Amino acid sequence: MNKKPNFAGSFYPEKPDELTNLLNSYKSDAKIDYKSKAVIVPHAGVYYSGYAAMAGLQRLELLENIFIIAPSHHEKFRNIALPEYTFFDTPLGSIEVNNRRIKEISEKFPCLISNEVFENEHSIEVILPFIQNLNTPQIMSAKDFVKEFKKIGHKIRIIPILVGDCDYRLISDLISAYWEDSSFIISSDLSHFYPQNECRQIDTYTATIIETGKLESFQSGQACNIIGIMGLVDFANANDSSLIRTIMYNSGDITHEPEKVVGYGSWFLYSDSKNDYLEKFYSKYITATAKSAILEALSDNEYKPENIPAVLTQYGASFVTLKLNGNLRGCIGSIFPTKPLILDIIDNAKNAAFYDSRFEPLTERELPYIEINISMLSSLERIPFKDEKDLLSKIYPYGIIISDRNNRAVYLPEVWEQLPNREIFLKSLKEKAGMHPNYFSRALEAYKFTTTGISGHF
Repeated sequence: MNKKPNFAGSFYPEKPDELTNLLNSYKSDAKIDYKSKAVIVPHAGVYYSGYAAMAGLQRLELLENIFIIAPSHHEKFRNIALPEYTFFDTPLGSIEVNNRRIKEISEKFPCLISNEVFENEHSIEVILPFIQNLNTPQIMSAKDFVKEFKKIGHKIRIIPILVGDCDYRLISDLISAYWEDSSFIISSDLSHFYPQNECRQIDTYTATIIETGKLESFQSGQACNIIGIMGLVDFANANDSSLIRTIMYNSGDITHEPEKVVGYGSWFLYSDSKNDYLEKFYSKYITATAKSAILEALSDNEYKPENIPAVLTQYGASFVTLKLNGNLRGCIGSIFPTKPLILDIIDNAKNAAFYDSRFEPLTERELPYIEINISMLSSLERIPFKDEKDLLSKIYPYGIIISDRNNRAVYLPEVWEQLPNREIFLKSLKEKAGMHPNYFSRALEAYKFTTTGISGHF
């Protein structure tokens, strides 16, 4: 039994050539540096959300089994629902449903088996033409064709799942159970029908939660498939992975009608920290940006970066350290993420060069001898401790922040190279905070963090 398309001609073009041309127009020409087994993408009308959907799905590794986990907009039920269809049809052809996998899921997880709940639901259907388009050979050079031949047009099967009233851990468990041989698409738009400025505020908050993994901060109105998103975030947290933003905007940016808009965003799952991803793929961009900020400031100009990668618009904290012939020449940083990471790096680069009170402002003649080091901070983690001995046992090899009322100081992990003894390290940090080196009280707090470093020269 085939599931016929209900939204061809409304949510996306009905004619195959027109649909293919539209989807191709959304593709990025930039090299895809990392393929992921899980993404979050929107499912609104393709004319509005197409850029965001394609930005995420171009990152997806198309394995033989593709789970599409989407919200139910019209039908109410508990847990999840799966269909009995054999194929889902679109103007680009038919995609086979993995009915054997569906039967297996129904025996392991609480669910509803029903075609009815899928009949008038767009949140899966809108995704399908993107999958077909990306799995179909496109025009390419002979060299690329030979290189990609084995991957092109391989058979795929979908496992369509609608999310009802359920615990997000059901989704997380489902992803865990089938992670080895499957890809996962979380289908979800962001906020709905707020004025554009309010939408941006809500979606930025939602994005920050997704990217920091703070599950307790999610609220039901932030996205139409909040349960699916939370399930993937929970899976990421449990597997020391990160969700990396590819794009975020809203319908008002397309229609220029700001009264009631819908938010769209896409993310892909990365198998390590965001900072590890940045170090691997954006080191040159980050160091070039920091150096440009300093060079422009030397001429009393403000550097404004263009075409910022979406991942660098995520909030982050950084330290920028300058060294002259190996000696410290300036160091300024942020402990808490209060702005997009790239802007934090720009500000700290300028401050380290010109506003570190320990040094005179950097001069142009010094530039050829300057080394620039950029440290990107992880999230802070509070250190529980009973007494100073307990604290000393937990501080190595991390960056450490201590605070007590109005006194606070931070040492980056690199300081361990100069102060390898734990007691000396902690005493020195206390003195930096304006405390006596032997000071201790119940009000003392300590936090740890790690850094990912990028270095370069002028």
